[in-house]
Amino acid sequence: MDKEKKRAPTSRSLILSSLTRFSAWIYTGVLSGFFSMILTSYQRVEKGFESSFLLTHLRRFLRSLRENTLLRAKHGVARLYEQSFFLTWIRRFLHSLLVIHCNNLGLIFFSYGFCVVIIQLLKLYTFNIEMEHPLKSLIVGIATMLIGILMFFSRKSLARLLYEGRTSRFILFDLLRISMYDIAKAAKEEPRRSFNLSLIFGMLLGALTIFIEPIRIPAFFVFLLVLLLVMNSPESAIVMVFMLLPFLTTMHLVFTMCLIYFSFTVKLICGRRVFRLQLVDYAAIAFMVFVFFGGVSSVDGSSFNKMLVFLCFMCGYFVVKNTLRSQALVRRCIFALITASVVESLIGLYQNFFAEAITTWQDTGVFSDIRGRVVSTLDNPNVLGEFIILVFPMILAMMGSVKRNNERFALLVAAAINCACLVFTWSRGAWLGFLVALIVFFLFSGRNALTAMILALPPLATGIYFAMDTAILHRFTNLSDSSSSYRFNIWRGVLRMLDDIGLDGIGIGEEAFRSVYPAYALSGIEAAPHSHNLFLQITVETGIMSLIAFIVFLFFYTQCSLGFCKNAYARSHRAICIGIFTGILAFLVQGMTDYVWYNYRVFLLFWLILGLGQAHIQTALDTEEESVPIT
Repeated sequence: MDKEKKRAPTSRSLILSSLTRFSAWIYTGVLSGFFSMILTSYQRVEKGFESSFLLTHLRRFLRSLRENTLLRAKHGVARLYEQSFFLTWIRRFLHSLLVIHCNNLGLIFFSYGFCVVIIQLLKLYTFNIEMEHPLKSLIVGIATMLIGILMFFSRKSLARLLYEGRTSRFILFDLLRISMYDIAKAAKEEPRRSFNLSLIFGMLLGALTIFIEPIRIPAFFVFLLVLLLVMNSPESAIVMVFMLLPFLTTMHLVFTMCLIYFSFTVKLICGRRVFRLQLVDYAAIAFMVFVFFGGVSSVDGSSFNKMLVFLCFMCGYFVVKNTLRSQALVRRCIFALITASVVESLIGLYQNFFAEAITTWQDTGVFSDIRGRVVSTLDNPNVLGEFIILVFPMILAMMGSVKRNNERFALLVAAAINCACLVFTWSRGAWLGFLVALIVFFLFSGRNALTAMILALPPLATGIYFAMDTAILHRFTNLSDSSSSYRFNIWRGVLRMLDDIGLDGIGIGEEAFRSVYPAYALSGIEAAPHSHNLFLQITVETGIMSLIAFIVFLFFYTQCSLGFCKNAYARSHRAICIGIFTGILAFLVQGMTDYVWYNYRVFLLFWLILGLGQAHIQTALDTEEESVPIT
């Protein structure tokens, strides 16, 4: 018996040591071989580019131009903005709002809600006026009255309420990173009371609901607050966009991003922000130039508007990487994304278990065992899958970088919710990208992580096989459905189209594609809106040179990310970089089977996360340089 007890641990340790050596061999081979030399040499390439003849002379020209002309103009614009009536009025208005007593605010809310309720009841039962949403208007009025009643019980000013409240402090100062100096200063002042003015103001606003829908008036004031937030802190607005992106419309996002760009530009002119370009950014600019011409020289006039949206969202990459100048801001953006993904996934799970099944994107003849596919707020199961796989690796990365067990548990729950929703999207392209991301994530996370993945793979696969429905395996391996044959036939038609297009593209958008593709389509596949492949679609819309520019950009981005991962000083910095990079990789893998830029919101998220990755690398390098002791 003693011999058997001794042999068992010996055999287990032998297996474990063999796996450890095997993992070390793979890990070392990946990070020190020819593969590493090609994909981690970004710093050397960028140094050569920075010292090149062309860039050196271009930098000298821009420096002389800035010193002679631009610098004086910049100082003049900055002085004009700082002393403008508009900025002065905004500062006074915000200060007056912060020092107002909560009783006054409560009176405004209550009187407004009371007028709304009375006016809506008179419209319904006295004047018999037909309204589109009478119940909605009554709910707005009653809710506003209740908020006003709650505010009556406070004896503080608005600034003191925001400064001392735990929830408000978390949202304003911890999450959105709003400066607390002005709020803290206003919190020390004596609250101002003016009951008559508050009552009259609330009643006037309520009277406006005779002509305006009641929800529009509070929405207008929310808009003003968001506008002030963006102009005061573009960083806070970026965090807000990360959190609310899947729940906003395309035009809301266009407007918000334009406000962020304007705010960033103003602060750049005033010397409060910096803007730097790296080698990888020039490749992105080259791709944007091709996108611009894809909108200008198109076979269809609708391409111009789509091009403007594309360029607007792509500019988010540059603003994010130059605005998020600290690790704290980067981590807040990641947590905002994780929060959004959890809410999005919960909505998807609700649709799967409690709502009516959606079978629009499903071959019910082949996959009759699937109840339906979830879409959440993104209107398409494949788009929902794209969103989840972009964010999921960041959840794994944050699990390895947080220090508290309760935070790890919360992230573990978030990962489980995302995985469950990803399953019910039934998106095979998203599943494939998810698996590739997991493998690459553990491959670059270290020898121990790779060993743990190898050890966990057999029991995990066995558990999934017995615990999960066979519909998952059937869905993943069966390519005989109409969706698969539909994609294969579209690719064949698009390849035939590329033979005639040559180096030029046809223009951006569905209308341009539909106007040309039917002439090359196979019989019965003439109604395709796009090529169902990201790289084919880029080539069709903007030409082969555009595809080359995009691939060069991805190559430099990969070099930058993997080079940082190889040499990172802190394990948490490396984990976050790997998480962001593998999310992008998963997205691009799904792009091999679908046009993943079809949804504007996901297109924006893709470029924002690219900028987030660059911001993380730069801030992590700055942090590590400061932490290295001087010898």
